[in-house]
Parts: sequence; structure tokens; C-alpha cells
Amino acid sequence: MRKIAFLITCGLVAALTTGAVAQDRDWDRRDDRYDRRDDRWDDRRGGGRWGGGVVLFEHDGFRGEARPIRGDEPDLARLGFNDRVSSMRISRGSWEFCEHAYYQGKCWRYDYDMASLPKKQNDRYSSVRRVR
Repeated sequence: MRKIAFLITCGLVAALTTGAVAQDRDWDRRDDRYDRRDDRWDDRRGGGRWGGGVVLFEHDGFRGEARPIRGDEPDLARLGFNDRVSSMRISRGSWEFCEHAYYQGKCWRYDYDMASLPKKQNDRYSSVRRVR
């Protein structure tokens, strides 16, 4: 009985210390996990981990599933992120977020992080493009 308890404990310790993460079928979070230390552009690092783009989050407060965007994305459905954006981190530049694919419908511009989108914009974006 002690051997079994010891093995279970060792397994739990190993799983917790190696940073084991459950994986999504469509998104490999192990390799592209969002790291808050790299959320701002820095000359020393050549643009940070995402290269001066934007990271879209599924929930408020930069939580939930994250999708890094480095350039124009005319249809977020291709990334499985259509009408799912609730918060975003912008590394650099100004970005335009539109309510329909291919930059149609109403659009909003941001050049700063949004921890919580207004109710009229929450879970409404379908396309994203860099303005400058």
C-alpha cells in the first residue's frame, strides 16, 4: 500500500513540476502559450514573442483560450475564434476590429490593451487588421 501511495505522489509531483498542460485538439497550447512577460514590444528582444502583434483572449481579464495575430486576419472563423473575443493585448501599433468577415460591418480601432470589451463589442469580432 505504501508503494502505491509513493508512486501516485511521485507522479503528481512530476506532473506539477513539468508544467504538463491539457491540450486542445485544434490548438497546441504547449508551444504557443501566452506569456505575460512578453506582452510589450521591446527593442532588445526584437518585438517580443509575438513580433508586435495582438493577442486575442476568449474571456475577460486576458483569460481563457488565446490566439496571437501577427498580421491581417480577414476571417477569424478560420482560426476558430469568430465572435469569441472578450479581451485583447496589443503589443504595438493600431488595429481595426470589424464585426463581420473581410472587414465588413461596424469597425473599431484600438492601440491599447482591453481587459474587458464593452458589451456592444464583446464576442462580436470576425476580422482584424493592422492600421499602422
